[in-house]
Formats: sequence, C-alpha cells, structure tokens
Amino acid sequence: MIMSQFRMLAIAAASFAIAIPAHAGLGGAPTYPVTASSTSAGAASQNSAAVARFAASAGAASTNYTVSQTTLPSGTVVSEYIGAGNTVFALSWQGPTMPPLKTLLANYFPSYVQALTDAHATQGGGYGPAVVHQSGLVVETGGHMGAFVGRAYLPQALPQGVSADDIK
Repeated sequence: MIMSQFRMLAIAAASFAIAIPAHAGLGGAPTYPVTASSTSAGAASQNSAAVARFAASAGAASTNYTVSQTTLPSGTVVSEYIGAGNTVFALSWQGPTMPPLKTLLANYFPSYVQALTDAHATQGGGYGPAVVHQSGLVVETGGHMGAFVGRAYLPQALPQGVSADDIK
C-alpha cells in the first residue's frame, strides 16, 4: 500500500516537473516575460519612472538593450538587462528577500557556488557580502534581512558603451 502511494506521488511529481515551463537566465533568454513597461535605449515607455532611471543609467551612450523589471511575490524587484539576440547579459535585484539565484544565474549558478565555496575555504568562513569576480562572471550580493541588493553580469557580454557601473 505504501509503495503504491509512493509510486503515485513520484509519477505526479514527475508530471508536474515536466509541466513547469523552462526558464532561461543569465546568458540566455529572459527569465520573466518582457512587458510593455520595459525600457529600451531610445524607446518610449509607459512607465516614466523606469524610463528616467534607465536614461540616467544609460547616459549618452547609444546602446541597444532593454531593461525588464519584474516584481516577485516577495516584493523583490529583479531587473534583467537584455541585449542582442534576446540574451540576458546582466541582472540586478533589490528587495526584502533574495531572488531565486539558481534560476536567474542558470548555467552560471554552479560556477557561482564553486567560487563561494573556494573563497569560504581559503578565507576561513565569515559573514558578509557574497562577491564573485571571475573573467567570465561577476556576482555581487549583500544587504541584510529585509533589504537585499545585488547584481550579476557577464563582462564579455556587455554591449558596447555599457559598463559595469550601468548595472544597477
């Protein structure tokens, strides 16, 4: 009896996993739907505050990328910086909880975890911001309970005219 219930539960879980839509992330397609309030270089938007924030961060550089902001149910705001080929080259977040980094970092998540593990081993542990600076991946996250901030980007994928300082 217990074995058949276990099998039914396993089958249900497997079918649920198959039904979950695939998400991309850093280095792939946007994780969240790009909405009408997303902002593009030189494009008008329905969300004037986001446009003003984008224009200030983009400066005078003529770039071709979009910033799509999504507010998660927790209240955390995730910004995905989307470049050519509908590819996310950077992320930033701010809010009361950490966003799902495993989902957002996608294929780069194992590198991030390994870098943190290596740093933890060489530095003898500790608390504070989690920072990974590699040639192909930068992740900076910090804050405190109820107020987390961070960003992640692929240095080699930054569009021409965009610097790390533009990822906010």
